[in-house]
Amino acid sequence: MNTTRVYEVLDAEKGTFHEVTPPAPMTDLELYESAPYPRDQYGQMTVNENKMQLMESAIGGASTANLPELLRPGTLFDAFSGYNEVPVTYPLFCKMVSSNKQKEEYLLDAGIGIPPVVPEGADYPRAAIKTDGGKQIVNAKRGMIIPVTEEIRRFDQVGKIRDLFNVEGRAARMGEEFAAYSVVTTTANYVRNSTTGDNDCGANQQTLTFSPTGLIEAFGVLTTMKDRTSGMYLGVQPDTLIVSPQLWWAAAQLIRSPQVMRAHSDADSSVITVEKYGTGTSGPFFNVVRQIVVCPWLGNCYEWALMEAGKAIYFQRVAPLEVFAPKEVYVNDTWDYKVRNWFGVGMKDDRFAFYSNSSTAPTID
Repeated sequence: MNTTRVYEVLDAEKGTFHEVTPPAPMTDLELYESAPYPRDQYGQMTVNENKMQLMESAIGGASTANLPELLRPGTLFDAFSGYNEVPVTYPLFCKMVSSNKQKEEYLLDAGIGIPPVVPEGADYPRAAIKTDGGKQIVNAKRGMIIPVTEEIRRFDQVGKIRDLFNVEGRAARMGEEFAAYSVVTTTANYVRNSTTGDNDCGANQQTLTFSPTGLIEAFGVLTTMKDRTSGMYLGVQPDTLIVSPQLWWAAAQLIRSPQVMRAHSDADSSVITVEKYGTGTSGPFFNVVRQIVVCPWLGNCYEWALMEAGKAIYFQRVAPLEVFAPKEVYVNDTWDYKVRNWFGVGMKDDRFAFYSNSSTAPTID
């Protein structure tokens, strides 16, 4: 039998060395006791580094004691799968920001006027710096607990528990979409009007039927928005049209049609509005906005909104969706699985948005 020998060099220049007896291998008990916490003798983590919660290291068969923890990786996957399965539209028009506070405060920009001509040798005038008020957007945690009874854990033969977590993840995602559209459809969030010096055309919240004339008016309201004090235009550039499903077809026809079909002769008394701009056939509304967003959360009638994306509504993310370790409730033999979502959404500056809560079908005038 070959024997491994270990030698230690005493002097490399002289070539002297001597034989060293290797240490005896450690027993399983010694390996276990010498393993650095929080790892076991197999090098597996016994503590969740993110939550710092004790976890069992399953080195044997599954049992009732560790079934909730064994079930958690699957339910975690199902919850996030359900969360990611739901298509959402709010990132298309919201400003997405990170937040680590209970609420965020935003100051609204105000114009400072036009720089005047400075005569030779004259002092530059000092601009009057002013803000046009401010807004607060509060962050809130949202979540729910799914109680799983001992009987369901033992006798679930169809995987209903897994389905519940998929539904829970989808609900969390839809909650974000619902919260964003609640801001869009709250009429009290729109307070701008030409009578208060905010623009030249009218209120930014009306019951205005979707039509070429209505779209022109909404564009006029937004593009002439200005600072109340200085009268300085803000340079709003509407690029996003949000419509309910009922309006999708009319919006697509109006915005995505490169040509206009003349419906009446010049002598007809019911001349359509588009003919006021000449007798050409190029559609003046073709691609007037960068994107059309369709969502049922906007309403079930003929509601629509026009805005500059990323300017009016802010979505503040405090923490992503979290699925917590199960907790046993001793008094009734259930395990609670909790999910939590933490964010805030609100109207930061309504001068960049127009909303109509119309219930009238679109017209071609």
